[in-house]
Amino acid sequence: MALLSIIICVFIWTDNELNKVLGKSTKVINLSSMVTPTKIIQIKNTNVLSEDCSHFIKNQDVFIKNGKIIHLGENQLIEKTTAIIDGTNKYLIPGLIDSHVHLKESKNDLFLYLVNGVTSVREMAGRPITLEWKKSIQKKGIGPQMFIASPPIFSESGIMGYYYQWTRQSVNYSTVNEAEKEIKKLKEQGYDAVKMYGFVNPEMFKTTITIAKKYNIPVIGHIPFVNLETFYQSGQKEIAHVEEITVKNMDDFGKSISKNRKEYINFLKAHSNQIAKKLKENNICVTSTVSLVESFPKQRFDLKSELKKIELKYANPKIIEGTPIYKLGWLPSKNGYEYDGEDNPEARKLSVIFWATYVEAIHIMTKALVDNNVMIMAGTDANVSTMVPGFSLHNELQSLSKSGMTNSQALYSATVEPSNWMKRNTGKIKIGYNSDLVLLSKNPLENMKNTKTIEYVFFGKNMIDKVQIAAILKAIENANNENRNIKIDEYIK
Repeated sequence: MALLSIIICVFIWTDNELNKVLGKSTKVINLSSMVTPTKIIQIKNTNVLSEDCSHFIKNQDVFIKNGKIIHLGENQLIEKTTAIIDGTNKYLIPGLIDSHVHLKESKNDLFLYLVNGVTSVREMAGRPITLEWKKSIQKKGIGPQMFIASPPIFSESGIMGYYYQWTRQSVNYSTVNEAEKEIKKLKEQGYDAVKMYGFVNPEMFKTTITIAKKYNIPVIGHIPFVNLETFYQSGQKEIAHVEEITVKNMDDFGKSISKNRKEYINFLKAHSNQIAKKLKENNICVTSTVSLVESFPKQRFDLKSELKKIELKYANPKIIEGTPIYKLGWLPSKNGYEYDGEDNPEARKLSVIFWATYVEAIHIMTKALVDNNVMIMAGTDANVSTMVPGFSLHNELQSLSKSGMTNSQALYSATVEPSNWMKRNTGKIKIGYNSDLVLLSKNPLENMKNTKTIEYVFFGKNMIDKVQIAAILKAIENANNENRNIKIDEYIK
């Protein structure tokens, strides 16, 4: 009985910890008092981003009515009930889309996206609560539009299958019949895609693709236990990270990266264009997450300085504080990316070389994808360490701009490309499209940092201006501070 009591207590504590780090305990702010619902809006005399994101069209009036763009052109007539926004010398772009986020159960994150001009997200590890949020937003319009992938797929049998279902909130199956049952359920629940995880065996990978096709639901996410040649022909529609490709390439190299750095870089350069061509031929899209990879060396060897660079005070405190069960927090001693190798100069040197090479490989592969016209969607892996929801997408666009994309291509990857991929009526400033828009004070085609110069955000039948944005951020900061157990003052700018 004593042993049973101990087991029960350990289970309850563990379950509580697993739920705590989802961020649900932080108070949700009251956004309705800070948002302006407006039936008819006219943005006058502004510069409008072209549909291909290549240039701005000058002196345009944009009419919005009930969440739709209804007129676009010069010198439009004004209706009496219209709210007028002066767009003179400002720049209107479509609402941004982060194609790789993890909402967990941190509802204030929805508002962090909006204040950063991110009006749509692709949730890459959905759960029932995010499906509820999606339906609520579709009815009331207070939040970004959502595309929700399923919980991650695992293919373990027996006790390990139950373990992953519990700790990772995954979907697990190891037979064809189980796969049929689970994928059918995911479709009925309303998930937009099946999320493939990296540990799925080849048999269940193939089974998943076949059954998902039957239920007309795409398979997206990680590259599982198959080689690239097998993957190209698999039917998976998207890869969740550029690094998925480079990791497979490192496996093919088959030698120590740290000890053979130059040889590996040459190996990747010799193969990167062929890999990109194969992805293009098979219509496989790639989501970026470049800025996250760029942060790895700093998180590993100089975490405190990296934390000082980000908007840490807005990240959900329970997510960044982590849990003793595993190191998936953001802070020192909680962060899974921190160096944990041998404490000697040679070991640290080899690790430094490896992670510098890892980042260089991502840049090489991203440039090859761009050069070969592979579909790239900007994504950040938001709520993974140092990726603050909403803010992280602006950093990602800068990283893409430095990795071989023009500013025009980077904007395209966060507007038109993901909208086309999701088959959504957004991502362009076009009559009949949703009025998901962002008005900037500076031109993002001249400098990618200018996506941060937000004057207004329009979403659904709502809009928020700079003053409202500041109020929302302050409310989130206060809610976070009320639920914080670890002080972060030393990391605040």
